[in-house]
Amino acid sequence: MKRLYLLIGTCIVLLLSLIFSKISSAQVTNPIPEKIGKSQLSVGIQEVVQIPQSGTGRSKERVARLNLLASANDGSGRLFVNDMRGKLYVINNNKASVYMDLKRLVCSGFSYDTSQQGFAYFAFHPGFKRNGIFYTVHSEEKNNSVPDFPVTKKIIDSTGNIVESSHHDVILEWKTTNPAANTFSGTFREIMRIEQPYPDHNVGQLGFNPNAQLGDIDYGMLYIATADGGSDGFPVSDTDPLDNGQDLSTPLGKILRIDPLGRNSANSKYGIPKDNPFAQDDNPKTLGEIWAYGLRNPHRFSWDRSGEGKMLIVDIGQALIEEINLGIKGANYGWGNREGTWVIDEKNENVLFPLPKDDSKYGYTYPVAQYDHDQPASWKGFYGVAIAGGYVYRGKAIPELVGQYIFADFGNDGRFFHVPVNELVNGKQAKIKELRLFDGKKESTFLEIVGSKRSDVRFGVDEQGEIYVTSKSDGKVRKIVRSPEYSKPDKKSAILYGS
Repeated sequence: MKRLYLLIGTCIVLLLSLIFSKISSAQVTNPIPEKIGKSQLSVGIQEVVQIPQSGTGRSKERVARLNLLASANDGSGRLFVNDMRGKLYVINNNKASVYMDLKRLVCSGFSYDTSQQGFAYFAFHPGFKRNGIFYTVHSEEKNNSVPDFPVTKKIIDSTGNIVESSHHDVILEWKTTNPAANTFSGTFREIMRIEQPYPDHNVGQLGFNPNAQLGDIDYGMLYIATADGGSDGFPVSDTDPLDNGQDLSTPLGKILRIDPLGRNSANSKYGIPKDNPFAQDDNPKTLGEIWAYGLRNPHRFSWDRSGEGKMLIVDIGQALIEEINLGIKGANYGWGNREGTWVIDEKNENVLFPLPKDDSKYGYTYPVAQYDHDQPASWKGFYGVAIAGGYVYRGKAIPELVGQYIFADFGNDGRFFHVPVNELVNGKQAKIKELRLFDGKKESTFLEIVGSKRSDVRFGVDEQGEIYVTSKSDGKVRKIVRSPEYSKPDKKSAILYGS
C-alpha cells in the first residue's frame, strides 16, 4: 500500500512539474514587440492660462493639480477646470477665476490624502443652460457616514493584516441659481456615496453622452467610471486583490449609468435606467446601475462627436498593458482575468499568458488599441506608464487632425499619441503612432514644455471640438493648435492626414 501511495505521489509531482513547465514556457515576456513609431502628423502647444497655486511646501508641490477641463455646452464659450485640492475655476477670455470652492462648501471631511484623492471630476448636465445642474465627485473621510455601497470583503494590507477601508467617494448634484453667472450660488445634494477599500483607484470621470438629444433614451443619463478599489502596498502582487472587476454586486471596476434626476434607486436619490443591461437581473445582488464591467482603472472616457459617435474608454494597466476600449453596453472587459489581449496571473501581476483556444466562450470584450510598458526607451521603473484618455478631434482649426483620437501617457515618458477613430474596431488592433509636438517653432516633448520629470497630462475639449491640455506638474492650461509645419509651402497636409 505504501508503494502505491508513493507511486501516486510521484505521478502527481511529475504531472504538476509538467503543467508548470508548460505554463512557464507559454509565459509572454514581451507582449507587443513592435515599437510605436513617430507620425508625420504634428501639432503645436499654446499656453492659455496659469491656474493659481494651491499647495504648500516646495514650489513644485504648490502648483494646482488640474484634472479635467470641460465646457458647460451652454453656448457661452466658457471653460471650466478643477484643482483636485478643492476648487473649480471658470476660464473667460483666457483669464481664470474661482467658480466654486467645493472644499469649503462641503466642509467636514474633504479628503486629499493621496494624489488620487480630492475633488476629482465634474460634469455639466446637458440641460445646464436652463436647469443649472452639474455633478461632482470628491473623496471624504468616513466620519461615520453610511455609504450606499459598503465594502463587504476583507481588506488586507501589504503585511497580510485585515484593515479598515480607506475613505468614501461622494457624488453630488449642484444647482446654481444663475447658469450664466461666473460664480456659483445655489444648493447641492448627495446622490451617491461609495466606500473605497484602499486609497488609490477611486471613482473616475463623470460624463454625459454629448450625442444624445432631448427625447433620446440616453439623454441626461450620467455615466460614472469606477476603478477596482486599488490595493495596499507597492508594488502590488495580487491582481485585483478583492476580485471586484468580475463581481456584479459591487460598483467597483465598472462603468455605471444612472438617471440622476430619477428616484428608483435603493437610496431613492437617483434612478436606475430600465434599459441598463442588468436592471432586470433576477439576482438581487446584481447592481442595476452597472452598464459595463471588468475594468481596472477606467479614469477617462469620451464620445466621438461625429461619425459613428463611438464611446472610448481607456483603462490604465497594472504592470504591462495600457488599453483603449470601445464602450459597449453590457461588455465584460476581462479584468482581473485579462489584461489587454492576454491572460493575467491572479497572484502575479507581472505574468501574462496567451489567450486559450476556447477563449470565445468567456465572452470578454478586448481593447481595440493597446501598448505595453516597454515602449519608452528611457523608462526604467515600475511607476511611469499609464494611459491618459483624450478625445477624437472634431475641431476646425487643425484639418490634419480631424478624425484622430488623441491621447497620451501621463507617466515619466509623457508622449502624445494618435490613432484614426475609424480604425478602432472590435476584433482588431489599431496601429498607434506618436504625435509630434511643437513649442512655438521648435519641435519638443511635453516633458520639456512643462519642465518636469513627469507629465501628469490630462485632456479637455471645448464646445467647438478643440482640444486642450493640462498638467498637474505646472498647473497650466494649454491648447492644441495647428503645427507650424503646415504653414510651409512644401508640406501637403493631405498626405500627412491620417499618417
